[in-house]
Amino acid sequence: MQDLTSANIEIIIAEVSKANISFSHLRDELIDHICCEVENEMQNGISFENAFEKVKKIIGNKGLKKVQENTLFLIDKKYRFMKRTMKIFGLISLLIITVGALFKIQHWPGAGPLMVLGFFLLGAIFFPSALWVMKKESKLKGSLFIYLISIIGGILFIFGILFKIQHYPGANLLLLIGFSTIGLVLIPAILISKLRDENAGNLHSAYIIGAISLIIYLAGTLFKIMTFPGAAPLLFIGAIGLTMVFFPIYVMKVYKNAESIKVSFLFLCIGILFFNMFSLLLALNISKGVLAFFINPGTEITKTASILENKSNSLSKEILVDSLISDTLYKKNIIRVKTLSDELTNFIEDIKIELISKVDGIDNTEAKVKIKNPLLINSKDNYDIPMSILLGNTEDGKSGKASQIKIKIESLKDSLMSYCSGDENAVTIIKKSLDTESPIHYTDKGLPFVNWEISNFYRVIAISALNKLCFFQRNVRIAELETLESLNSGYLANNQKSIIKTN
Repeated sequence: MQDLTSANIEIIIAEVSKANISFSHLRDELIDHICCEVENEMQNGISFENAFEKVKKIIGNKGLKKVQENTLFLIDKKYRFMKRTMKIFGLISLLIITVGALFKIQHWPGAGPLMVLGFFLLGAIFFPSALWVMKKESKLKGSLFIYLISIIGGILFIFGILFKIQHYPGANLLLLIGFSTIGLVLIPAILISKLRDENAGNLHSAYIIGAISLIIYLAGTLFKIMTFPGAAPLLFIGAIGLTMVFFPIYVMKVYKNAESIKVSFLFLCIGILFFNMFSLLLALNISKGVLAFFINPGTEITKTASILENKSNSLSKEILVDSLISDTLYKKNIIRVKTLSDELTNFIEDIKIELISKVDGIDNTEAKVKIKNPLLINSKDNYDIPMSILLGNTEDGKSGKASQIKIKIESLKDSLMSYCSGDENAVTIIKKSLDTESPIHYTDKGLPFVNWEISNFYRVIAISALNKLCFFQRNVRIAELETLESLNSGYLANNQKSIIKTN
């Protein structure tokens, strides 16, 4: 049998080392096995290079890794348990999250518990077990520090996403710490480990470019989620660096000597394609147009309410300071109308402040600023908190503050109508402005129900609930101004009659 030289054996050892075999005894056995196979092929009269290439095609790096995985599975009970746990809970958690996402989109009950359970299994069981298996198989080369940071950053990121979806307090903090841990600690640590790997000497430049681009891309994603300025440029720079710089360099160095198209190359290309599509959709500033559809009506309603309030204030001030008007009852009625209207609008304003404060987890001062500029509101699509505040915890929604608004609107309506009972036109406008009758809706069973609270605030997102409240404030100002004008017209008409009688 033709013997291998020491140089030939070194080449085989280097090739086996690329497979990251962690078991030293298994590594030695594999080296000995490959040496024997190569020598057998060389016995047929072919060179070492051709014999080695033939054996490599039969075994390959993936084949060596599979041998180690099978060996671990047979001799290590903990590894066997963790790998089964990883597979089972990975499948279960993703299935539950998928179903929960469907329920969330369809607004079906049970979406919240499903999402919480799915993300908990994913972050608390699957992710740690997957990292343990990867460390055991040496798929992620590096020190214990890398695995520790991976667990911390990954779990914080997973639960940050859950908290963001469920609108729980602390979501932004979890995402910020998770992204920072991954981007500023984990990726540099992995990069350093790769740069120290002697087998990846020709890929150092690609790894550096890829790591920097990935950090920039993760920063852009965080900025997009947190609605920080500069998200789109960071996403574009990161995506361009990964797809147009890192990807070509990596492909040229890894696959340049490939004699045929490898499956791994096809998957890499498909992955890059979907990555670019996701980056484009994430970076596009299309959300502003969608949000404007919800924000602009509320802004215009608020402007109208402000104009009406100014008119009412001017008219009431003009009447109250007019020394020629001696009718004290008339002036008391004017003051009473203004007081009742202001009380209701202030009550609704306090609910708006509470709504935004709880939705975004901020204090009342910040909430007042965001009410004036709704574009600053972060959780515009939150509907759990608005429902909790406005509908309470009963099925009919009458335990929340919407029911209190309705009662106060009806009380104001009765009071204003009593001040202008002789003015049919004013009474009609007040009735329409302060209408609390609900349109007929139908349940899933086809049964009609008429409930003002439910029809206005059930499954309504925060920005729409805010618009509704602004709408009620505007209508109060319409009824207020109409009542003041009616009182003024009535007073002037009566005063004119008195003058005529006197003459």
